[in-house]
Amino acid sequence: MRNLGLVALVAAAVPISGCGPTCQSTCNRLYQEAEPSCNIQSVASDRTELLTRCNESCEDALDTPGEIGDYTPHEYTPSSKNIDLENDKQAALWMDCVAETSCEHLNDGYCAPVW
Repeated sequence: MRNLGLVALVAAAVPISGCGPTCQSTCNRLYQEAEPSCNIQSVASDRTELLTRCNESCEDALDTPGEIGDYTPHEYTPSSKNIDLENDKQAALWMDCVAETSCEHLNDGYCAPVW
């Protein structure tokens, strides 16, 4: 009976560990060349720099507890406005936004920051 409880506990934990986007999967979706990624490019940075900056910004935000505040990634953000992920809740909302938004919209000012 004890093993059955352990099996149920492990089975319940498995879906939790694999759900949702990660910093790496989000940044790869934005900047990798292979389909179904978006292959977003920048004049100022090469792909390696974009992936590094994206991952570091996301991971740093995840390490900082906080609230969403006035961060609204699902709304259009002009490229002239600088957006930084400040905390874990903003990073989670940003990763979900990138996962749910078409590449065309990601490249056109939605789910900021997109470097």
